[in-house]
Amino acid sequence: MYRVNGRQRRLTLGKYPAISLADARDLARTALTKAAKGIDAAGEKQGTRLAIGRGQPQTVRQAVDEFIERHAKPNNRSWRESARIFDRYVLAAWSKRPAADIARRDIIVLLDAIVDRGSPYMANRVLAALRKFFNWCVERDILTASPVVKIPKPTKEVARERILTDAEIIAVWNVWDDMDWPFGLAMKLMLVTAQRREEVARMRWEDLDFENALWTLPREATKSDRAHDVPLSELALEILGHVPHTGEYVFTTTGNTPISGFSRAKKRCDEQSGVANWRLHDLRRTAASGMARIGIAPHVVEKVLNHASGTISGVAAVYNRHGYADEKRRALAARAKAIEDFLGTEKTDVVSIGQR
Repeated sequence: MYRVNGRQRRLTLGKYPAISLADARDLARTALTKAAKGIDAAGEKQGTRLAIGRGQPQTVRQAVDEFIERHAKPNNRSWRESARIFDRYVLAAWSKRPAADIARRDIIVLLDAIVDRGSPYMANRVLAALRKFFNWCVERDILTASPVVKIPKPTKEVARERILTDAEIIAVWNVWDDMDWPFGLAMKLMLVTAQRREEVARMRWEDLDFENALWTLPREATKSDRAHDVPLSELALEILGHVPHTGEYVFTTTGNTPISGFSRAKKRCDEQSGVANWRLHDLRRTAASGMARIGIAPHVVEKVLNHASGTISGVAAVYNRHGYADEKRRALAARAKAIEDFLGTEKTDVVSIGQR
């Protein structure tokens, strides 16, 4: 361990007994002499390795790009979220820096800044992403050691229990009615179908069967890595009936890419509705709680949510391949009816396949 230009560095000299203690002392002396002159021996070693032609990325951006392509995409269904985290938080700070130069202190400073901006849970997500990334760099021989070792989570997380009350749903729904395309309709559909934000945002027209009132999410589009059928209630069909058909994706502003960046619309919704301290994912929990409240069986609610475990698990999950299609349809229809009742409106303008 040594310092160069005020930055702590670590140099791996080799493995014993291939390198004797005497040889290690000589190598360490040489490195310390270089450090006194402002020369980084670890950086030289890394640079030499790259020059040999092994192809390891030199900058953080190059390393992250390779990590996403070689590791995240093949192994992580939610790799897009990982890529978003790196783009917004990591690359924004370190894009052009050599990956070998990132030290433990850099990571702590980055996480503290995220916490100070009011996103403590996101700081935990960034730490988890960095831990996977740097461990991968070590496995690929891009780095000799991970700077994330023994860095604790910035924030202790508490399981969320927030659900929106009926009055709060009325308040946000009224704001959604007046919200600019496409976020109001997308948020409505999250609540009515009980599906995840990313799943609704990436909904494609080809996955919708209006004749049978069914939305089929392909395996690659779900977090649980399972194809998932979502029956569409009359309220869901009405919401979709207000969506212009402009491209591959249902909710799009460009015609060829799904929507993203809900934060501004969510902030506007909070300000105009007066409903605070909730997240978009709470709409999914609200839908699940609402179904339970009207007597929907827990295992049916789990099927609607496409959860991987819970009431039906273990051996039962292996042998029970029933899709619960009818039960899911009744559950979502009943929940939609409950929403309509406390909204105080009668939804009669149902979209049929003939109208499309």
